[in-house]
Amino acid sequence: MKRLPIRLVIPDTGVLISLAHGNLLEQILNFTEDVRLTITDAVAYEATHRQDLVDAQRVREFIDRNKNRITVEPTAFHSLVEEATQDASRDKHLPKNMGEISAYGYLNELRNDEPGIPALIIFEDEWFLKNQYTRPRNTHLLSMVAFLKYMAGVDPKFSFKDAMDSIKATRPGVNTIDIDIPAESKTTWKPKVRKP
Repeated sequence: MKRLPIRLVIPDTGVLISLAHGNLLEQILNFTEDVRLTITDAVAYEATHRQDLVDAQRVREFIDRNKNRITVEPTAFHSLVEEATQDASRDKHLPKNMGEISAYGYLNELRNDEPGIPALIIFEDEWFLKNQYTRPRNTHLLSMVAFLKYMAGVDPKFSFKDAMDSIKATRPGVNTIDIDIPAESKTTWKPKVRKP
């Protein structure tokens, strides 16, 4: 039986920023040789548009350096992202949670691939837990902390403690949620129902 490649999706700007703070972006591609990394255009924009931030520079360099392994997927926000890229004053008109929404739009397109190529979603923002009950069955949700713990388990040279210490040194408010929700699992998240 042929082994399917893993489609790794980073739908959360926070993951890229945190890993950039810890100089850990390359760990994404060290995950496995047959990984295909996808970042939506909105997430790429949110993580790289600030020229004055070191983490944004690191993410931009990481994407440029690994163009052969990273796909920046255009989304419904593509024209807005292009406008904001050309004119920084347009940035304030971009929708809130644009990166997360763009990623879920992309993930919904994966329904056409079910069971197809599995997608591993690495997230930091709890927005993904609140909205994960609508995810396609072929997606696996993994928090950034759970991802780094996994890397420590498979690479004896990699230290989870050192990784988290390097992130927290410059990003003390990083979300340390430790969650692993495999593909095709039942959700444990109960959406809140508003009273009429």
